[in-house]
Amino acid sequence: IYFCRGCGDYLPSTDFELTTNARSIGRCRKCKNLDSEGRLREDFSRYRSLLHSIRSTEEAFNDNSRIIFLLTEADLRYLAENIWGAQSVLSQWEDTYDLTLVRWNRRQEWSPWNCVLLTNEEARAHSKLVKPEEAYGPVFTQKIKYRHILGKQYFSSMPKLSDYMSKNLQSVKMPLPSNAEKIMYGGVKKPENVVLPPLTETQ
Repeated sequence: IYFCRGCGDYLPSTDFELTTNARSIGRCRKCKNLDSEGRLREDFSRYRSLLHSIRSTEEAFNDNSRIIFLLTEADLRYLAENIWGAQSVLSQWEDTYDLTLVRWNRRQEWSPWNCVLLTNEEARAHSKLVKPEEAYGPVFTQKIKYRHILGKQYFSSMPKLSDYMSKNLQSVKMPLPSNAEKIMYGGVKKPENVVLPPLTETQ
């Protein structure tokens, strides 16, 4: 019998995840699962708010932006966490409540291949740029374009987006740079503990 620090109950050992090198018992499986579910709800609440914010911004552009209205909170979470690493590409700030996804090129509609993850303050400054490529320089721009390629590869395979793209968008080739890993990591070799998504070129 062990004591759970979460619910305060005495429970059998089968209700705990025990390891040979554990110094303390901690919480039971049920408490851990409840905590995980709570964190997941909090995450989706944040991305639901972010999705609403982006949609409101896109409506203000009044240029028939449609792609953001085809995405869900789960799609936005994947984009922010898996494509952009859940941090500002400029400052590496990681507080998700202070991050947003804005258009990379403000003259084109928002999409997973035309956005950038920044803090709210950085986003306000970025949105004033007419030519971001010139403002940031070629090295930084290549890092952004690489993430755009990954975003296009992943999201364009979704039926809801592939149908829209085939009807409304011209086919745009986004060739993957041969030195993509160096681009992502500032000209140095990719760290061994970092796994990149498949580097297949979009046809």
